[in-house]
Amino acid sequence: MTDSPSPSLDPAVGLCSLCRYARVVRSGRGSSFLLCEQAADDPSLRKYPALPRTSCHAFAPTVSEPPCEGSGTG
Repeated sequence: MTDSPSPSLDPAVGLCSLCRYARVVRSGRGSSFLLCEQAADDPSLRKYPALPRTSCHAFAPTVSEPPCEGSGTG
């Protein structure tokens, strides 16, 4: 199985589509599952949550990088 960060998660999965702890896990047969990485540290969370999620106490929005601006001065 392989996993990847969630920048292109379908909004239909709910809050997880915007969460930095969500990862898509693909099986060898092509099935996709949503993994909550925060579940490893928080036993109240499910490793593979039921979807769509509309609330979650561990939700943390993904952090987008600010655009790179020139490093020179005026």
